[in-house]
Amino acid sequence: MSLESLFNETHNLPNIPKVVQELIENFNNPDINADEISKKVQMDQVISAKVMRLANSARYGAGRSIPSIDSAVVMLGFDTLKTLVVASGVTGAFKDIPGFDKKQFWRDSFLTASICKLISKHTSVDVETAFTCGMMHNIGELLIHIVHEESAVKIDKLVESGANRIDLQENQYGYDYTQVGYGLAKRWNFPEEVLFGIRQQENPLNFDELSQLAATIYLAKYLNEAFKAETDKESILSEFPNDIAKPLNINLLSFFEDIVELTEAEDDIDSLLN
Repeated sequence: MSLESLFNETHNLPNIPKVVQELIENFNNPDINADEISKKVQMDQVISAKVMRLANSARYGAGRSIPSIDSAVVMLGFDTLKTLVVASGVTGAFKDIPGFDKKQFWRDSFLTASICKLISKHTSVDVETAFTCGMMHNIGELLIHIVHEESAVKIDKLVESGANRIDLQENQYGYDYTQVGYGLAKRWNFPEEVLFGIRQQENPLNFDELSQLAATIYLAKYLNEAFKAETDKESILSEFPNDIAKPLNINLLSFFEDIVELTEAEDDIDSLLN
């Protein structure tokens, strides 16, 4: 099945709520009506509940009690609310997939997004865009599992044994998860910078123009995998991909101080995924 054929199978494509689609289409629009969007969010009980859990989570970092969508706008700002609504809408767009641990997938996505957000605070990358891109970085993998159930599970097992996911997917399908993620995000009308961040994340230095979001995702994935493997801090520092970090002009001293703080934060992600 070609990449175009995959997207032509419209019954396989996940749908996102209308209010989420509207926010995505106006992601970088400073003139969007915050009050109108807030009212639409409140009309969707599922989205509202997820947004409130996110807004009050230790992992996202609100740090104070937020009782309503309106107060979320006041306390967090509308840009942050937009990000939380998009994250809530995207996570709810996919149904359960046989042989695929969707909860673990979104746990990894949230962790990667949280680290992307932290990295962006030490760079010129927009914080909320970085979080959104982190949430979306692996979205193509979900669609591959929907369309290629059996072979996708086999690839997962081989990757766990040390095989390269990109190579296996290219061999089996003629495309990989970054291309699928790019295509899905494009169909959902995400900003161009998010599209390139998703597409270039595996090898950001191999493109003519560096995507800072792609470099941010690359570093976030490295750190997330290191944390999951309980790698010691000395090894994380010595093996840190400085060639990727250098174009972002990250101050490594202050950045790693923040990373330590993130790893020690209360882990309440599972409560957000229910």
